[in-house]
Amino acid sequence: MSWKKSRFASSLMSLFGETAPDASHASRLKEARQAMLDCLVGFDPSEELTYLLNRVQYAPDLQSLWYLRSDMMQLLAGHVGERIAKARIQYVTTLFCALLPVAQRPRAARLSR
Repeated sequence: MSWKKSRFASSLMSLFGETAPDASHASRLKEARQAMLDCLVGFDPSEELTYLLNRVQYAPDLQSLWYLRSDMMQLLAGHVGERIAKARIQYVTTLFCALLPVAQRPRAARLSR
């Protein structure tokens, strides 16, 4: 019975999985990772900073890095203010746009009322 679950899970994952990354994808992933690390340079050492640096450094894939942006925003906003943090995160976000699936790409900002 377990082999059936295994085959089912792997076939299901193949439906949702992406194709094997090519060389340009790997270089863009490296570029995005480095941009995120560069945003965190120059701050006083803290436990939060060390934790986030390690998570960015050892993130296994693009989606992991994408979701770490919110943690970066929180840390940066606490140190340099929300406006500057948003500008830094915006630059990082542009590096991801061509690499992410359509469903994960950033949407246009909501209209203010």
